[in-house]
Amino acid sequence: MICFITVISTSATTCWLFIGILLITLKFFPTILRFFLLKRLRSALIPLLDCVILGLQTGKSFRLSLHTAIENQTGWVRLQLMELFESLSMSENVIAMKSALLKDFQQEILEIDRSQTRCVEQVRALRREYKMQEDFRRRSGQVTQQIKMQAIIVTVLYIALLSFVIMQFGFKDHRFLILMSFIIFSAGLVWIFLAGRRMKWKV
Repeated sequence: MICFITVISTSATTCWLFIGILLITLKFFPTILRFFLLKRLRSALIPLLDCVILGLQTGKSFRLSLHTAIENQTGWVRLQLMELFESLSMSENVIAMKSALLKDFQQEILEIDRSQTRCVEQVRALRREYKMQEDFRRRSGQVTQQIKMQAIIVTVLYIALLSFVIMQFGFKDHRFLILMSFIIFSAGLVWIFLAGRRMKWKV
């Protein structure tokens, strides 16, 4: 859509604007995509461990249970977990994972595989840990979401009030007051988000 609008646009300013949007999108797309893929992977770990526990309870070995659980996954998540599974058979040359989430999960899985005792209890403990992290992340996310909504409402009210003041009294004669109000408002928003980041870890 951006390319189409860029081609049919008759204004040079609009053309360069859409080209800039396209370049910015291409630059940050891998980072955004990786964020959502890791989020999907994180949400798949608890169901994966549930399948491993079920396999262990039916008498299967840890590796077979893990392999069966990974086979039930799809797409990119399955590829990443299958690469992790292959590291179990490499005692000296462990495959390096690219993300911190996979590195931590790989370390936990390697320790369980090497112990060969009380595997069910260890997998359950790992599941409880991930479940606690997920609940904690969800609660702190709720606090952050509330702060963001309040910041959006306050910003809309400020912009509306600022527009009213400029239309009624003009900008040139009151530019110093308007500039000071903008600086104070921006500082307030920064303080709200910084306080919110500290607050969400206390929930």
